[in-house]
Amino acid sequence: MKNKILAAALAGAMALGFATPQAISAKDNEQSDTAPFDAEAAWAEFEQVMRGAYAYIDRDDIDVEAQLVRSRALAWAAPDAAAFRTVLHQTALTFMDPHLIVGPFTDDDYAIVMTAADLDGKFVDGQLQIADVRPASPAFDAGIRSGDIVMKIGGRDPLQAAALPFGEVLPEPSAAQLDYGATLAINGTRGGDRTIVIKSGEAVREVTLQSATQFARSIRDRSLVAISRIGADNDIGVIRIGNSLGNNDTISAFDRAVEQLSDAKAIVVDLRDTPSGGNTEVGRSIIGHFTNEVRPYQMHRIPALEREFTVPRQFVEYVYPRAPYFAGPVYVLHGRWTGSMGEGIVIGMDAATDAVTIGSNMGDLLGGLWNYDLEASGARIDLGGESLFHVGGTPRENFVADIAISPADTDADGRDPALAAVLDAVEGRR
Repeated sequence: MKNKILAAALAGAMALGFATPQAISAKDNEQSDTAPFDAEAAWAEFEQVMRGAYAYIDRDDIDVEAQLVRSRALAWAAPDAAAFRTVLHQTALTFMDPHLIVGPFTDDDYAIVMTAADLDGKFVDGQLQIADVRPASPAFDAGIRSGDIVMKIGGRDPLQAAALPFGEVLPEPSAAQLDYGATLAINGTRGGDRTIVIKSGEAVREVTLQSATQFARSIRDRSLVAISRIGADNDIGVIRIGNSLGNNDTISAFDRAVEQLSDAKAIVVDLRDTPSGGNTEVGRSIIGHFTNEVRPYQMHRIPALEREFTVPRQFVEYVYPRAPYFAGPVYVLHGRWTGSMGEGIVIGMDAATDAVTIGSNMGDLLGGLWNYDLEASGARIDLGGESLFHVGGTPRENFVADIAISPADTDADGRDPALAAVLDAVEGRR
């Protein structure tokens, strides 16, 4: 097997970089001309990688061993590499980790959350509720709002639709898995439109939306950073970072933004549109503008090394001051579309600066990203090989904002609840 360690890489970009379904068919044909597909050997390779490299294999929210037993039986029965890849792909989804991905993809696979998502859903008292909506997206433009109830997804009952992404590998999803499956279902597959029946108050309507994957592709060329001002006197500067934390040009763009806002009463660093993560160089450069001394910002642990050598490896990463330094109040916004490196910046700003964090649960892309080519099946797996923590020891995915709000992107009236919370905080109402 081939391995490349890509810490905090762009999950969405990597997903789009997988081989095409046509390429997989070609591999299958080539393989069938030489030898029959060995599903047992292919599963052994996959399980070895999962048990050896995946930092989050030991968890108590799902029965990992039972899941691997169920998936193994289905994988062994797979007649070819394509069917085998489907089993692995669905198995990865049961872990509810957007950083755990098995490709290559087909148009029938569900869109990657949260990169290719504009809706977040959860079951409340047996009903599927819209938990948050991505601004300026097909769902937002169609008038879908937080608190709306989903009645049907592609003609299916929401519970049935929420179980569908897992296929046969998970006959009885937990409540958390159903929430994850529901978010996958309402964002649709990679190819084709999606149809949802929505109840807003007493009004029920059917909405057909563009594929969330097509939407995600359409916004790649947005600005690296965008600057605005808010407040009664326009004296609060807002720097909204696009899905650009993997683009090193963001470093200089953010430098310029801080310089342009040097006269601001306060600065808001808005990370609510960073679902695909990025790299630590960009992350550290952003945090550096808000500290005047070298400070720790994130802690790493590599379980794979301890599993192999029985010797733990854990280390802390630091940020250095970066000009121009902004000494005034700083607010950091985050939500469901804050992913991977975006999540790292949030916990880093909390650890290394005096910033106030405002937001909801983030994207929960677990760990620093590694990837493996699985030679026995022609599949590829991305996974979190490094578990990541706040320097205080809290797992990154468990971080709670100083001012916790939900939703964080769009409220029931289509307004911005996080910026409203900033104004309240600046005026001392929180």
